[in-house]
This record gives sequence, C-alpha cells and structure tokens, in this order.
Amino acid sequence: MKKKVISLFLSVIILVSSVFASANVYANGTATDKLEDIQTISGFVPGENSIVQRNCYGFASEVCKRLYGVAYAEGLYNNYQVKHNSGNFTTSGTFTSTKTVPDADFVEDVINFFVTNAVAGDVVHYGALNSGSRKTHTVIVQYIDSTMMKIYHSNYSTSEYNSKMCHIDTIYWQSMREYPTRSIYNDDDTLYSLNAIFYSTMKVSNSGGIGISISHFKNYDKFYTAIIPDDDMPGEEPDVSADELEVTGLTVTGQACNKIDFEWDEVDEATKYFVAVDNQTKGTSFSKTVTESETNIAGLDPGNVYEIKVCAYAGNSKGDYSTPVVTASKPKKEAVKSAYSSGSKKIVTKWKKLSGSCTGYQLQLSTSKDFKTGTITKNINNKNKLSYTRKNLKKGGLYYIRVRGFTSYDGQKIYGTWSSVKSVKCR
Repeated sequence: MKKKVISLFLSVIILVSSVFASANVYANGTATDKLEDIQTISGFVPGENSIVQRNCYGFASEVCKRLYGVAYAEGLYNNYQVKHNSGNFTTSGTFTSTKTVPDADFVEDVINFFVTNAVAGDVVHYGALNSGSRKTHTVIVQYIDSTMMKIYHSNYSTSEYNSKMCHIDTIYWQSMREYPTRSIYNDDDTLYSLNAIFYSTMKVSNSGGIGISISHFKNYDKFYTAIIPDDDMPGEEPDVSADELEVTGLTVTGQACNKIDFEWDEVDEATKYFVAVDNQTKGTSFSKTVTESETNIAGLDPGNVYEIKVCAYAGNSKGDYSTPVVTASKPKKEAVKSAYSSGSKKIVTKWKKLSGSCTGYQLQLSTSKDFKTGTITKNINNKNKLSYTRKNLKKGGLYYIRVRGFTSYDGQKIYGTWSSVKSVKCR
C-alpha cells in the first residue's frame, strides 16, 4: 500500500511537472514560435478556412486563447480604440491621422509607430476616424522588425485568399514607402507586400482618416521574450552589401501598345528583383517582383511615357535602384478616315483621333505603293489636329497615303503602327 501511495504521488508530481513545463515551454522563446505551433491546428492553418469566419475580431480572440490561455474580450469604440474589459490586456500605443491618402510622412510615422510599440503576439485594430464610417480590421502581429511586419488574420481577401480563410501577410516597410497605395505582387500573382492595408480604409468615403491601436497582453513576459528591433536584430544586418547588388545594363528590348519588354545584367547575389514603373503621362505608379533579369510590363496605356528602374534583393539585403530608363509604349494603330483631292494639285487627309494617348501624328504621301521612292513625310506635333492638306502635288498623279501616331520623350519618338493605305488621284 505504501508503495502504491508513493507511486501515485510520483505520478502526480510528474503530471504537474509536465503541465508546468508545457505551460512555460515558450518562456524563453517568442510568441512567433508559439503562433507557428498554433498554425498547425485545424481552423488556424494559413490558407485554410478560419475557425471563426466573417469576423476578424473573433478569429483574433480564438488565437489569444491558445497564445495566452485567455480570450481577447476587449470592447472597441470609434472603430479602432479599445476598452479593456477583461483586464488581461493594455494599450501599448495609439496612432491617428486625418490624412485620407498615405503620403511619405504618414508611412514613416506608421512604421515608427509599429517598430516602437509592437511585438509578436500583439493585437492590432485599425479603422476609420469617423465612427459613422464602419470600416475596421483586427490582426495579430506574427513577427516584426525594422524591415517588415508579418500579420496573422482572417476576413480579409487578397489575390490568394478569400475572407473565409486565415492567412499570414507581409508588409515590407521599404515597399510600403515606395508604393503606399498599392499592394505589390510577384510574377505568379502571389502577394509580395500588403502595402495598401491601411489605405483600403483611408480611401473609404467619409473615413476622416485612420486610427490604429495596439493591445498587449499584460503577463506577456511570463510567457514570451519580446524581440525588439535594433541594430543587432537578425535580418537587420544585410547579408550582402549594396555594392554587390548593383543593377546595371537596364535596356528596353521591345515595345507594343500595352507592353514593354526589358532586361538588365544578371546580379550574381540576387534572389529577386523589384521593378518600379512610373507612368509619367498620368502620374501613377506600380511595381512587380521577378526572379529573372528580364521581364515585361504588361497592361500599359498606349502612347504613355514610362520611367522604369530596378533594384536587387538578396535575403534581407536591398541594393540601390539602377539608373532609370525612360521610354514609351506605342500609340495604337491609326486609321485614315478619308483622303481626297480638294482642288487643283491638293490632297486632304483626315484621320480618327486615337483612343489612347499620343503626342502627335506622322503622315506620308508617296507615288510608290511601298513608300520607298517619291515619299513626302509630314510630322504634326499636335495630337488634336486630325487633318492635313498637301498642296503643289503633281496633277493627275496617283498618291498613296498612310498615317501613324507617335509619342515624344527626351527628344525621341516612339511610333505606332501605320494605318491601312489609301490611294487618291490628284486633280
């Protein structure tokens, strides 16, 4: 009997020790470690259906149950501020802005706000400043340092996930600086950097701006070690120097109405390239990431001027941008509306206005069908002028006529495709 009591006592000690060890297994680890374990459980697996659907707050609460042992049961007001009903969490930072477009100052302020106040495992709320505009979202910080923030969330659609799924998205701070209103996608249409996450709220009609709050678990230090970004952070020190990631030889290799092909010298250390494209005609911009030292930019506006530049990445290292190349997409194919002889030795040509953009038009009249001899060329540097009269032609002569649009930039011209040829006999 005594042996059974001792055995039972030892079993209890082992069981208690096991539970204690399990509860504190992450005491010297990070919340990111624990989140990665949670993400193997059904309902929490990134890319699969969420344990709570159509409710980003409810999903965050379920994550907190497994991360801290208590649900996240805090009250929200004004879309983003928090009433700490449970007493288990505290607000570690609040950020507000009345801007409705995220300019450079806004982006720097947001980055500093998160890097200063957030650690993995924190709950983030953001929403419209105007409480009458119900636009809000709740996420868990998966990982953060001075180069990026990863967020774990649901009820938010991207190219890869619908709102019923939970998923992890990354916001690379440098990418957000460059394109704060546009999320960036890889060549295979997978999301690279979720830059527009805050802009999606700011641009809502009558948003009044945006507010962001970070909630921190009060007993966090008993469970996890917070990783605070500093100069010694893993991922902060570049793996490769900027000089080794220099991009040279950026060259345009082909142009069409809606596409520009280009290539550059391969960078030995690079694992991917970031291609930045500015539409100088419209004042808009976008980008893409690729893994090869050549690509094309498709879906362009015809006859628009573009500036293209490329930088290389290797792990957490980023090189400087290449020398920009300015070029243009081709204008659309022109169409001659009419061509006729209006009197003695005169021919009038009229053409349709291009549906895309261009700077002007080039017209040719020739006595040869192939335009190799007896050709007159006229450049019309006015995109709104849609007719041309040529005088002093040969009476009775047969003339062949064609027109094309062009776009000018930096003293150069990119020409569109020639129209179909019309022929006119001069009176």
